[in-house]
Amino acid sequence: MRAQSSPFTVAAACRRQWVLVLSIPTVMAIAVVGTVVGAPLAGQLLAALLAVLALLRAVLPVHAAGALAVRTRLIDVGVLAVLAIGIGVLSTSPNL
Repeated sequence: MRAQSSPFTVAAACRRQWVLVLSIPTVMAIAVVGTVVGAPLAGQLLAALLAVLALLRAVLPVHAAGALAVRTRLIDVGVLAVLAIGIGVLSTSPNL
């Protein structure tokens, strides 16, 4: 029989917020790519990340989405999708 672990540990918080734990280092890596390679590629990567987050919000239940679930599912997915499309379009525009 396994003893109950405290829900107030860092490990428990990381398990609850796994989407946030994975997306923050990804955004930091995209910022490095933007600095080293260029802004258009970083914008495309950021748009792809937002699209993945929109997909995750669409399919994951609220307790698994963690901090990604802010409002209703439809609003969260819509906002993330509009941001992904907007940043994707802006990152491919000429003279960026």
